[in-house]
Amino acid sequence: MQNTIVDLSNETECIAIIPAAGSGKRFGKKKAKQYQDINGQKILDVTLQIFINSARISKVLLIVSPDDEHFKELTSINEEKIIVIDGGDERQNSVYNGLRFLYDNGLPDECPVLVHDAVRPCLSEVDLNRLLDYFDESKIPCFLADKVVDSFKKIGQDNQVLQSVSRDELICALTPQMAAFIDLKKSLSQVIKSGLRVTDEVGALTDNDIEVFAVFANDLNPKITVEKDLKLAEQILNARQCN
Repeated sequence: MQNTIVDLSNETECIAIIPAAGSGKRFGKKKAKQYQDINGQKILDVTLQIFINSARISKVLLIVSPDDEHFKELTSINEEKIIVIDGGDERQNSVYNGLRFLYDNGLPDECPVLVHDAVRPCLSEVDLNRLLDYFDESKIPCFLADKVVDSFKKIGQDNQVLQSVSRDELICALTPQMAAFIDLKKSLSQVIKSGLRVTDEVGALTDNDIEVFAVFANDLNPKITVEKDLKLAEQILNARQCN
């Protein structure tokens, strides 16, 4: 799938990377969660349309498992913006495969690149533009975030509470997460070379001593991990259609 050739040497607009190579084991279904239905559409189709519909996104790199055949059924798959790339064993490897593709096709170092979870179909246009505006003005790596409202407890193997954890300096890291192309590529390259594992791009950037700033979201943007998350996402999208 990486045989696509596109000249990105003059690109200035943001490029979106959507890692969708995961099997979604925690969701408990045979078909990966990104291909589950939400309001009559595939979750991944809903997510892709967010970026396809944005005039501020130039290309959308969809990263899928090499043995994935389901992506061919997506209604968005033939959109001009979409480029399909083979993924890796872990999220960080999949994202890095996308970054390597951008490098091989000449993307300038300073071009903005964002990464968004395939199973966050509720990202609003307002929050996407809010994040893009922050980066355009500051050129500082940034990510959508939400404030922590629940109490946090540390538990042992038997689920007994060991201690309470202060939430004063905690936030929830959402996606998209974005930075200049060169910062993302160098950071993830170093993480992979070092044999480390990070769960998101902010982790890779901060592990390489690059400052990253939180941009707080206005709207709900849950990640669909288990079945109850799907019901919540459906409610959010339905409520927006009514408004």
